[in-house]
Amino acid sequence: MQEEPEYGFPDLVVVLVGPETPGNVGFAARAMANFGVSRLRIVGNDIRNDQFAQIFAVRAHAILDNAEIFPDLASALKDVEAAWSATARKGSNHSVTRAVIPLEDLPNPKSLPATVAIVFGRESVGLTNEEVALCDIAFEIPTSPDYPSMNLSHAIAVTMYELHRKYAQKPERRPTDLRPATKEEREQAAFFMDELIDQTRIKDFRKPIAKQVFRNLLNRAYMSGREVATLTGVVRKLMELTEDNEE
Repeated sequence: MQEEPEYGFPDLVVVLVGPETPGNVGFAARAMANFGVSRLRIVGNDIRNDQFAQIFAVRAHAILDNAEIFPDLASALKDVEAAWSATARKGSNHSVTRAVIPLEDLPNPKSLPATVAIVFGRESVGLTNEEVALCDIAFEIPTSPDYPSMNLSHAIAVTMYELHRKYAQKPERRPTDLRPATKEEREQAAFFMDELIDQTRIKDFRKPIAKQVFRNLLNRAYMSGREVATLTGVVRKLMELTEDNEE
C-alpha cells in the first residue's frame, strides 16, 4: 500500500530578517500554522518571549517557542538547499542582481530534496541587496502599484496560501531516477562558468554581470543532477578549448 504524502510543508522554513514588531512575529507563526508550516527562524534579536509575540501567536505558540535565532542571514541559510526572498522593490529589466519572479511562479518546495527557506525582510525597509543576493530566487506578491508594500504577517500569509493552494495536497511526481541538482552541484557549475567568463574577451566591467546572469538562470531552472553534471562538463570542455587557442 502506497503511503500518503505528508500534509503541509515539513521541509519549508520561514526566515524573518530583523523583524521590528514582535506582534508581527506572533501573527507570522499563526499564519504558518494555518498552512502546515512549522519551522521558523529569526535573524536578529530573540523576541520569542515578548508578550505581544506570545499574545498574537494565539494557538501557534509551539512554532514561536521553537523558533531558531541567528545573528545574520548567511548563518540562517547555511543548511538549506534553496532560499527564496520576498521583495517589493524589484529591479528593472536591466537588473541582474534583483531579477524578480511573481509569487505564482515559485516552484513546488516538495520537489527539492532538502530544506527550502522563504525569506522575509524588515517591516520598514525589507531586505538589503546583499541579503537578496544570498538567495537563489527573489519573488514579489502582486499588489497595487500605488501601495506595493505589505505588512510582514500579511505577506507571509499570502505566500503560504499560494504554496498551499498549488502544492500542499498535490506533490509533484518525479521519475525515480530523476534527482534535482544539489546546491553544491549548482555552485560547481557556476564556478567553472566564472573561470570560462574570465578567459573570454568580454570587457572586465561586464564579466560580473555575465556571471550573475548565469547564476540566475541556473537557480531558476531547477535542473536535475544529471543535467547540471552534463552542463559542468560542457563548460569545462569550453575552458580547455579557450586555453588551447591562447597557446
